Amino acid sequence: MTKSKTLREVVDLRSFPRLMKWATIALGLFIAAMTPVANETITPPGDDRLEWRDDGTASVQIEQWPLEKVLQSLSDQGRWEILVEPDLQLKVTTRFKDLKHPEALRRLLSEVNFAIIPAPGSPSKMLVYKTSSTRAVVRIIPTRRLPKRQPDGDKEEDSPKIPNELIVTLKPNSGIDIAELAKKLGAEIVDEIDGLDIYRLRFENEQQTEKAQTLLEQNKGVASVDNNFGITPPDTLSPVGLKPPPLNLRPASADKDGIVIGLIDSSVQRQGSRVGDFLLPEISMAGEAANHPDQVNHGTSMAETILRGLSASLEDTQETSVRILPVDVYGQSENTSTFAVARGVQAAIEAGADIITLSLGSDQQNPLMHSVIQAGTREGVLFLAAAGNEPTGLPVYPAAQAEVVGVTALNLSGRDVANYANTGNFVEAAAPGAGVTVFNNQTYFGTGTSFSTAYVAGVAAGISSTKGLPVPEVRRLIATEMKPPGTGP
Repeated sequence: MTKSKTLREVVDLRSFPRLMKWATIALGLFIAAMTPVANETITPPGDDRLEWRDDGTASVQIEQWPLEKVLQSLSDQGRWEILVEPDLQLKVTTRFKDLKHPEALRRLLSEVNFAIIPAPGSPSKMLVYKTSSTRAVVRIIPTRRLPKRQPDGDKEEDSPKIPNELIVTLKPNSGIDIAELAKKLGAEIVDEIDGLDIYRLRFENEQQTEKAQTLLEQNKGVASVDNNFGITPPDTLSPVGLKPPPLNLRPASADKDGIVIGLIDSSVQRQGSRVGDFLLPEISMAGEAANHPDQVNHGTSMAETILRGLSASLEDTQETSVRILPVDVYGQSENTSTFAVARGVQAAIEAGADIITLSLGSDQQNPLMHSVIQAGTREGVLFLAAAGNEPTGLPVYPAAQAEVVGVTALNLSGRDVANYANTGNFVEAAAPGAGVTVFNNQTYFGTGTSFSTAYVAGVAAGISSTKGLPVPEVRRLIATEMKPPGTGP
């Protein structure tokens, strides 16, 4: 009997060129620029300093700083979302004191071009480039957690709790009539998760909500009472003016059952993308999808990244029976909620998903999400979730749940975790933290642990489909062969 290949033999997970066999030279340049100072602290040595003050002035004294380090320091101010042209190599030396911000930027970036694009309600975009602003495509991600900048007088809340809503989970065989209970509490049943006795209740005001929560927590037939939390959408991808790498994958010609990957995200655009032939009918948790012809959805980019991971895991053929099940939890809204995501996960499980990938996360564990994922795990579903794009080292949920494979991002060398990516003892796998998506003949580029997670989902599906391995064995292989490397000295 021929020895079955290990996951490491199928895909060399410590060698980026082989792992990302679909990558072109241009993509390599993108990824190189994506992690500008992977192991370098931004703390100025000696007397070097870069101070950007809230009074509108700045003082800088730096000697031979790489441009990447300058941009990283500016990014950490939280004032701009910075995009830079790949492969800009220059050193910056300058000294000034108490200059106004516009003049300070001109002095600091005198050897390159830059443009500031205001974005109401969020940080402005700063495009840094040498030749053309259209080539400023690589995002500089802050290396430390920053508080969101609020308008004067506004105070950021610790958590985006949705007011006057409670998520109620009943115990099995509790005998509770939820409609009657809601009526007694003065609540409206807004939604439910079929089969799990989980209900979303809405109240008229905060006082009524707090009173109901106390009563529900005292009810012996109630398993848990949770708040519903808002979830903001992922960043949009940046268009780039370069030819995309090929995607040679094709769907299997024979009509046969294959591995199904549940993608919990925004809508996946069939028309104009490369992923349409691999999609099952989309499940919507939030009404009509927000699909625009001039902007690729995050869900679409995740779907193509899944296919690239799948393609890299296939040995002798680029034909596959693996399919992606899109679950749209955003619709046309700018936000979603933990309840909508949990409901989407349950819908994917009921629709036959073997693997479920989640690109969202929170630093607070949510009992609702935990219970839904536990239920899916009992059904044999493999869950993967992003570790987050802030290198705090703290747990991010659901990635840190015991039932979930937490995934972080690698830098270009494949030997270190990317400088923006979170890691910790809850992270089991690491993969490329960059993705290229084609939509309506336009190429888009993005970075982050969500791309890593989607990529690992594709690899897992490829291994399971070609080797016939059960999900627990696939998880063991991923945790062994794709485990994150050290972050360097």
